[in-house]
Amino acid sequence: MEKIRLSDIRKKCPYCNRTFLPNSEIISCDCKNHGRLFAVGTYYQQNAGGGAGEKK
Repeated sequence: MEKIRLSDIRKKCPYCNRTFLPNSEIISCDCKNHGRLFAVGTYYQQNAGGGAGEKK
């Protein structure tokens, strides 16, 4: 496997910390502050290599 790309992205309300699925069409939370949702998460990508000190 060469290029590995995994992601764990969610939509999160900054006021109440509720999370929603990224493919939901919700753009604001229904908490008392009606917080706008932001995308948060982790994106992983395999290192390409080729750095100095690499043994062959």
